[in-house]
Amino acid sequence: MGLFSGRMKQLQSVEGSRSAPVLLLLLALFSTVPSDVQGRGILSSRAFDSFRLPNNTVPTHYTLHLDTDVDRGIFDYTGKVQIRINVVEATDQIVLHSLRNVITNLQLRNSAQLAVPVKGHEFDEEKEFLVINLGTVLQPNSGSYTLDIDFTNSIDRNDQSGFYRSSYTDEQGVTRYHGLTQFESVDARTSFPCYDEPGIKTTYDISITCGTAYHARSNAPLLGIKLLPGGKKITTFATTPRMQTYLVAWLVSDFVYEREVLKQPQLAVSTWSKPSSANLLSYSVDASVRFIRAMEEYFGELYTMSKIDNVAIKDGDYAAGAMENWGLVTYRESAIFFNPETQTQSQQIGVVTIVGHEFTHQFFGNLLAPKWWSYLWLSEGFARLYQYYVGSISHPEHGLRERFVTGPMQNAFSSDGSPTIRPMTYYTDTRAGISRLFDRIAYDKSGSVLRMMSYALGERTFQKGLRYYVQQNKANGVVEESNLFASLEQAAKEDAVLPLTFSMHDIFGSWSNQAGVPIVSVRREGDEFYFTQTRFFAEPQEDPLDSSWWIPISFSTPSNTAYEKLPAFWMPPHVSEVSYTIPLAEGETLMFNPYATGYYRMSYEDTMLNELIQRLNTDHASVQPAARARLIDDTLNVAHRDGGDYNAALGLMSYLREETDYVPWVVAHENLRYLKTMLRGDEKASELLQTFTEQLATPLLEKYSFAKRSGESANDEELRSIAIEFACSASESCKSAALASVTVKSRSVRNVYGATDRALLCSGLQQAEVEERQGFVSQVSRMLESQPDDPFARKYIQEVVACTGEVLKGVRYLLELDESERSNALYRLIVGSNVTPGDLLQSLHSELSRRQSISINPATIPKVLLELSHYVTEPSEISLLTSVVSQFAPSVASEVNYQLMANRKWIERNVGPLTAALSLIVSV
Repeated sequence: MGLFSGRMKQLQSVEGSRSAPVLLLLLALFSTVPSDVQGRGILSSRAFDSFRLPNNTVPTHYTLHLDTDVDRGIFDYTGKVQIRINVVEATDQIVLHSLRNVITNLQLRNSAQLAVPVKGHEFDEEKEFLVINLGTVLQPNSGSYTLDIDFTNSIDRNDQSGFYRSSYTDEQGVTRYHGLTQFESVDARTSFPCYDEPGIKTTYDISITCGTAYHARSNAPLLGIKLLPGGKKITTFATTPRMQTYLVAWLVSDFVYEREVLKQPQLAVSTWSKPSSANLLSYSVDASVRFIRAMEEYFGELYTMSKIDNVAIKDGDYAAGAMENWGLVTYRESAIFFNPETQTQSQQIGVVTIVGHEFTHQFFGNLLAPKWWSYLWLSEGFARLYQYYVGSISHPEHGLRERFVTGPMQNAFSSDGSPTIRPMTYYTDTRAGISRLFDRIAYDKSGSVLRMMSYALGERTFQKGLRYYVQQNKANGVVEESNLFASLEQAAKEDAVLPLTFSMHDIFGSWSNQAGVPIVSVRREGDEFYFTQTRFFAEPQEDPLDSSWWIPISFSTPSNTAYEKLPAFWMPPHVSEVSYTIPLAEGETLMFNPYATGYYRMSYEDTMLNELIQRLNTDHASVQPAARARLIDDTLNVAHRDGGDYNAALGLMSYLREETDYVPWVVAHENLRYLKTMLRGDEKASELLQTFTEQLATPLLEKYSFAKRSGESANDEELRSIAIEFACSASESCKSAALASVTVKSRSVRNVYGATDRALLCSGLQQAEVEERQGFVSQVSRMLESQPDDPFARKYIQEVVACTGEVLKGVRYLLELDESERSNALYRLIVGSNVTPGDLLQSLHSELSRRQSISINPATIPKVLLELSHYVTEPSEISLLTSVVSQFAPSVASEVNYQLMANRKWIERNVGPLTAALSLIVSV
């Protein structure tokens, strides 16, 4: 392999076109720089066999200056970074990260400000290292050194990463550009040379030069502005807290803001946007103020700085969705804007939860940084949980705790049945591997496991443990999972909520270091109940790892609710069977995990399951909504795995005719959509399922009707849209109403519709004649062209395109959507509009082939292909998907191949039994 596994080169080109004169100018510049920049030098014998930095030197402070001209539409910029470093072990090299930066000068000075000889520098392209070869050996404890690097770069890039450009069209039709950053996970290095690893925290002094008509914002508060010749100014910011490179952020723009200043302690909370959206910022400021104060009180810790900014970025230019940069949080416009004249509580909930997620990161992720990406869940899991749980404190009107069950927890269960899934704590060090850690395991499963531990210890004890965790680790600022476990154990032992022989390291470690989700099977002999646990796989197979967990078992009966949230006992790992005595009165039924507080599936023996089904069909309100939802999901998933008798599962779902609660219906909605997806190739089974879903949903539609009523909640509107979707699949009266809505709305297309209108419109468009669909899409497209920077208009046309099956446009927009929106869009295209996955793949291949000319984040591509793999069953489509994956996303090839195999086996195993069971239940 030699010294470097990647090809070496002296200078790296900056992505984006440069004219020949500029290139000649750069070449002339490089011919005049000191020889220590040009010379390749003598390389050390050390080989870099890891993507991790050697860390024989560490940074202790950065001083970073950038000179920009984005206000004039000039996208090149120059920079100067001074990095103060300490030497940890003797070395004749300094190794840090750099990519895309063209280095024009490089010097090293010792603590006496004397030059240290530099032989030259090299780039290891594969590992993205900048290797500086020295003419002497630096010794530890020899004082600090200062590394000065001058460089040039460009924001004219199309990957929506690093320091890049975005734009909007002003009211005069002029394109206005601005520059923003998105550094997580490993893209700070693409904008300035740095030690780009999450466990390396230090302080930053940042200053930015731009035109006087623009302004700069960064992590820390503004210190001052100095006017310069030539219509420019330099903005200087205060020193940041110690933080990791991926949180460094800045914005150069002409944005406007709305601000609220809090007292005791003082904190300025602002939201920034393009000028034309200034009327959409108030709700986000209010939500931010309410959440951050609730968060400070809950965790017993004050936010570090005196300001926090929210920044709204055009949806199509911001694949990340949102980013928790310390003090300068960025979002998609559609996630942070709220128009009180046209939008409903659903959008308010979206604003509260996204703000809550990013603000929770100010403590978990920023103040306490994961030591390496292996522990990403210590950041994302907390943010996912507390966006709902602290959000329920700051905004009690939105019922956010119950939405955790229907959102993150349900997402986690849906993903965690695959044998290719990873555990929460998982090591990787490549760019592609790190990018793939930002998945449902880091967010949804981790949040669900943290929630389970909160209930298992009791929320007050868990909260106490988290306060210990913050206070005991904030000085160092870098954490790994053992730090969390130790703090929780301290609180648990103080409050005597764990037996003395139990260890949180063992208990929590069994969840963080093993992949998958357990399924607890229970059988009854009198008042004695016997429990076994195994790993749940969506496809039947043996568990080669013999996975086993510490599981908190809770239960309730009509006469005993003492253990409905707290565990009655902990089921230990690697025990063949556990027994527990629960006295039951005559006729009582027993529900385990009755509030869905535990992250595990339940499988009841037939007698117990039938008793629960009878209870739901006679008095479903006697069972908690979350438990009803989990019973539906667990029973169906066990049936899918076993491919056996579906009579019990469908008999259970029959109670939904009487169900009006949000939680069970949302979980049932996901499961019924899955069935429609998998049965769509079998005409008889598909028709039977449509009739069944219409029978379930018609009473719900009768309750809510087609018209929105004043004072309705977000839950009410979502339930109506579910009822319309399912009832209109078979009900002629519903189909007629949906078709009529297309006719009415085609006369006056708007850019904002509520959930009810969207559901009716979508159902109607899927039934309309081709000409009517195309005409409606043309109208919507013209509306979008007239409002190119309206995020809600853009989201609306994306939804309409999916409902009409316009494949080419649909694929283009698929690449812009966030994950939940993309999942819905794919369902509407493939199941609702009968677009074949093959057609989508052909269009996607065409779009990706020209990706150098379109703006797309590389991390989006594997996510889209993985999502598509759930729909692919035909041999020709399998071949096409495999080809596209090998070309554009080889890192997910094994997962895609597994999913394709699972699709085929599911159909072979389940279509026959499902058809038979549906025939029986529909004819009743």
